[in-house]
Amino acid sequence: MNAVKQFIQRVTKDARPKENDVSFRFLGRTHIFCGFDWGSDTFIFEKHTLKNIEQRAPLLVVKKSDIARGAHGYVLTLTSGNHNVASVPLLTGAFWNLGTVRPQRRSAVITNNFICGNVVNGLIEISQREVHTERIINADQWLQSLGFCLNEIIFADRNLFVLESYRALGQEWRIKPLAWTRAEMIAALNSSRTTIHSPLRYYHSSGGVHFLSYNEFHELIKLIENDRDLFVAALHEMVGVFKGQLHSNMRAVKINNHHEIEIFGLRMGTAETFVIPELEALLTDIEHGSLTAKMIKVRLIEICYIIKQCLERPELADETSNEFIETMYMHLSGEIYQIDAINLSAAFDARRAALPGATFRNNRPDFHPGVDHRTKVLIYNIQQMLSAGEIIEDVNVYELRDRYQKAREEVRTREIVFKTNRRPLRSSMIEKGLAQRKAGYGDYLLVRVHAFRALGVDIGEYRLLNRLDSKGVHHMKYFLRQRCAGEPLDIICPEDSSERLRGSFVKNYGQESNFILALISLLGNAAAQNIVMKKYIPASKSCRFGEGKEIFEIGYDVKSGRELPVKVMICSLRGVLGWPDTNFTEDNIAAVYDFYLDQFAQVLVSFVTEYRDIVSFSECADLFFSGFECKSREIYWRYASNRDAFDNFNPRLPGAYSFKRRWNFVLWSLEQQRDDLEMMRKLFISKVTESFKKSRERNTRKI
Repeated sequence: MNAVKQFIQRVTKDARPKENDVSFRFLGRTHIFCGFDWGSDTFIFEKHTLKNIEQRAPLLVVKKSDIARGAHGYVLTLTSGNHNVASVPLLTGAFWNLGTVRPQRRSAVITNNFICGNVVNGLIEISQREVHTERIINADQWLQSLGFCLNEIIFADRNLFVLESYRALGQEWRIKPLAWTRAEMIAALNSSRTTIHSPLRYYHSSGGVHFLSYNEFHELIKLIENDRDLFVAALHEMVGVFKGQLHSNMRAVKINNHHEIEIFGLRMGTAETFVIPELEALLTDIEHGSLTAKMIKVRLIEICYIIKQCLERPELADETSNEFIETMYMHLSGEIYQIDAINLSAAFDARRAALPGATFRNNRPDFHPGVDHRTKVLIYNIQQMLSAGEIIEDVNVYELRDRYQKAREEVRTREIVFKTNRRPLRSSMIEKGLAQRKAGYGDYLLVRVHAFRALGVDIGEYRLLNRLDSKGVHHMKYFLRQRCAGEPLDIICPEDSSERLRGSFVKNYGQESNFILALISLLGNAAAQNIVMKKYIPASKSCRFGEGKEIFEIGYDVKSGRELPVKVMICSLRGVLGWPDTNFTEDNIAAVYDFYLDQFAQVLVSFVTEYRDIVSFSECADLFFSGFECKSREIYWRYASNRDAFDNFNPRLPGAYSFKRRWNFVLWSLEQQRDDLEMMRKLFISKVTESFKKSRERNTRKI
């Protein structure tokens, strides 16, 4: 039995029932309510919800003092339809005189004091809307005092204040994560589907707006043919004004200039000008009895035509299109209202999902329901890393995905973000399972980290972890590393304009050539590190350059006196020492140059194509290679300064890793690279030119 049903059973069994039921007619339908007093709190349930709780049944929580001066406790309501079914009688005193609010204050009270939620899969899903965060937190604590567990109350809105409040409690996992894949968006859309009272099915947003798609509106044509009464009920639901309402659902403002019912995809103001008056006139004519079913159908077809013509994009009429799914999801989740102010951390949030962890009290973790063994070990490891007298104030654990992963079940990477009493900012560590379980692989990983860090490759510190698996039998190897400050290229660079969040940061900075050129210089810097480490994946014949494994930090640049990309870090070791041929031959080094420079050129052309109106390919290619050359010379200088130590380095790993042979090849090719930089520049420029021509030909064929 789900949490809400269990709660209803407890209330009906243990609380004191009100003497009389209350009937209230709303939206053309009679609703019957029963009430229960439990201490100073009151619970109001629409009668049929006692046995059958509808998916997305509306739930309201309000302090009694907000609707009746001097009253104590809370009121919780559970009804059908929409939230007005409970809020209107609650404000007018129809519910056992619990409160009366003057008509001129009712809208403000609903907006600022009524905490709206829905029952979703047996859990309470709260929507903040415009209610102050402190009220949300107080209501959450009250619900917990009633017996609801942390994992039985979730929050639909990723409001910055709510996020920060629950991060401080280590409970960000209770806030719904952003969908990332198409499948996740479709699941979110499907779970939002609801009705009010008529057969019309809406997409119900976290802000309480009922979005009606073009396809669903079009279904009204069939409805008038099959059931005139149901059709009239649907029309009343949209544009009828019922007792207790000042406006119809299509004219009653809900949030962000949207209305209780909104036809999805129309340009702002279009519905009020062209659609709603036609529907209102149609309803009036039907009520006067002057229209036959055939005449109504003709009028409906005309209105459907108007709606389709007024859609912002034709694709929004197709509920299977990417444009519809992504745009509707942004409206349902509330992202659409934050898109202008969104930053990179929000884009990164789309790729991570918070997990149950712990709330720290007196430096002791109070673990949450659903926390797994891996998270517990991760938290314990962070505790052991701290200095004497340093205590954890809050900690949140996340699963991370890259763009190639399709489902959360595939995720092997976790992030732990923590704040201590000795650190002004939160620290972030990445934990990930080793790519292989072969003997000595953990040592092989650490050797590569320390060897290339010594050469000047910008890799963070790594620590090996050892923990038992979920069955407590086998030892699992993991590593922990500091999360690099900044963001990967595939978030900064909008490679695919259909993806929702990419390029949002560059909108602010990227239209200035200085920002783009600074990024390109660092891209060349990262390319030099890539080729020195001999990153190579045999299966895909790729060096993974430009795939999100280079992290670019945005900071204050002293020379220009402004924010620019200032540093690049390498965050992945996959493929390091992977070049298959380790022979010291001219043919082999020529193959190295040809392969890597070709990969680098493709990434550069793909990136610069987005900004070709403000930067030229020639200056970008030149600047890229200047960054490449500068980092190459720095790494070679590190090697030359301690040549004997590097040449003699032999950590004696298992022979399967062939470390010494591969390491010697790295050092030999590094020296060749230093000597061949001018030749490599010419080869790179020619490959950029060739890649640009191919890209232009592909775009021409598409047109």
